[in-house]
Formats: sequence, C-alpha cells, structure tokens
Amino acid sequence: MALRTTVIFLLISGFAAAGAAQKCKGMDVKYENPIQYPTAARATKLQGDVVVQIHIATDGTLKADIVSGPSVLAESAKRFAETWSITWPGDKPPTACDPTLHVSYKLKDHFNVKMRLPSHILVEAPPIETNESPSAAH
Repeated sequence: MALRTTVIFLLISGFAAAGAAQKCKGMDVKYENPIQYPTAARATKLQGDVVVQIHIATDGTLKADIVSGPSVLAESAKRFAETWSITWPGDKPPTACDPTLHVSYKLKDHFNVKMRLPSHILVEAPPIETNESPSAAH
C-alpha cells in the first residue's frame, strides 16, 4: 500500500512540477497605458519590490493577485497587469499559464521604465518634493 501511495504521489508531483515550470511562450502582451509610479509613493519617497501572480486563461483573459510588496505600489502593478490584452500568433495554439510578475519601483533622478513582459518591470522616477518635513510624511 505504501509503495502504491508513493508512486501516485510521485506521478502527481511530476505533473505539478511540469505545470509550475510552464512558460508563457508565444503570446503577445499589449497594453494601452504605461505602468505608473504612484504619486503618493513618490511624495513619501516609498520604493520597493512587488510580486504579482498573473493567471492567463487560453482565451486571453487574466486575473492578477498581489503576492507581496508595499500596498500602494502593489495596487499600481496589479492595475497595470489587469489592463493587459493577451493574444497568440495565428500559428500558435493558446496556452494557459501563470507567470509571476516582479516589479521594482526605484526613486532616481529621471523617468525610466524597462519591461520584459510578462515577468519583469523596472519603474524609475524622481521623488516629488513636498513642503512637509520627512517626519510629517509618515
């Protein structure tokens, strides 16, 4: 009985590992508005890393779930991902996949966005100077 349970577990684990390793190959990600560095985060000098789990169905619809990161930044990344339009070239069959999106928000002296969709985005923006003292902003 124990051997049979072990074999079944190994078979299930093998299928689960194959599904987890699945890449989103051949799909095109389109969006109308670029990702934003939230004004409130820039004003309070908030920066950080965000992780969003994306679930893409074979019909191209998607759902985004926040995994980690400061809430104002994570909500911005989630809103951006939920505006994506997913298509596959005519010769590629649609496949469902679940990429993990990593977004890094960094305060720099310039605006810059680097994207490797659907997995990585770097958003850089200058902080917004306010009249508030740093202790009042928190």
